Amino acid sequence: MTAHLLKVFLLCCILGLPIIGKAEEVILPPPPGIYSVGTQAIELPDPSRLMLRGQEIRRWRIQAFYPAKEQGGPYSYMPGTLKDGIIQGTHVLSWAQSDAVPLEQQKFPVIIFVPGRGALRQQYTILLEELASHGYVVLSMDQPYVANFVQFLDGGIIVLTFKDAWSVTRDRDYRYAYDDEVIAGALQDIFYLLDNLDKVEKIANLCNPEQTVVMGHSLGANIAHNFGFNDKRINAIIDIDSKITERKVFGHLGVPPNKLKTPILFIRGALQYQEDVGDQLTKVENATIWPPLVEHSAFSDNIYLAAKIDNFGKQRMIWNLYNWPFNIGPFWDSIDTSVGAQTIDNWISHYRQHIVQWLAVTLP
Repeated sequence: MTAHLLKVFLLCCILGLPIIGKAEEVILPPPPGIYSVGTQAIELPDPSRLMLRGQEIRRWRIQAFYPAKEQGGPYSYMPGTLKDGIIQGTHVLSWAQSDAVPLEQQKFPVIIFVPGRGALRQQYTILLEELASHGYVVLSMDQPYVANFVQFLDGGIIVLTFKDAWSVTRDRDYRYAYDDEVIAGALQDIFYLLDNLDKVEKIANLCNPEQTVVMGHSLGANIAHNFGFNDKRINAIIDIDSKITERKVFGHLGVPPNKLKTPILFIRGALQYQEDVGDQLTKVENATIWPPLVEHSAFSDNIYLAAKIDNFGKQRMIWNLYNWPFNIGPFWDSIDTSVGAQTIDNWISHYRQHIVQWLAVTLP
């Protein structure tokens, strides 16, 4: 047994989780678009900047989801992040094939996706596979010391610092200051990515930079609208339940002005606003607002995994305490994943279709 598997085995015993050798199977909903989907893990370094924490040269991971040549599937979930797609003893499968051959002689719109605070670049695979299957190249970004687990191509692993993980959830002033740091760093990451699309290896030839969208969830949505409102290269913005409160976020009270009048879709989880946003979104120029009756975390893969895996994310604190010294893998939670009276499958289908349809009529 490898050292990694031994650590996971011990943790499963401590938490009372199923042993990996007895894994059950969960298959994520297949993407319904006309294209097969490939995925590729990419690493970008920016020698001019440092990491959010420490003195290392800044580098981050990108997961590309893209139209690919015909293939089969399903395949193990989160390649390069999870060992064989195992989550709490369950084998999770998705539909994007690692390093699949891209479609040739055709270019597709580009979507830059930013996860919420703590989430991973592959934690929205259901949505991102859907978009790729409809003819988009999606580049989903991890920010080290923000995502709860980042594994680099050289095997190096970065998890949240103990101080950040502890203070962000308990000290509101600390959380707002941390979020401003995160936004500033991610904005620079997107600038760098757009200026260096040729470094996105074999995916670069698929990208049509004349049709570029920024999208994010939660704090990632704040990053998306802050970038999209100020960069002429962006043709559309999708803000999925951004952090809008009575306090300033990145120097702005509420949503900043849409100076370029870039089309934006605001999706607000109407079962659980973080704060009462009132009517301020209606004052944003060129905005469409969709308030589905779901909670804040109903937009990531967690909602599906929580419905299919027993006790999914129930041991979050114990896992964190064990993970900091041993760096086993991501932690999970099932907080705020209610979809009200609808079924999980119906919600996931409806949510993905709504975004695809909005993009179809919005992009030039």
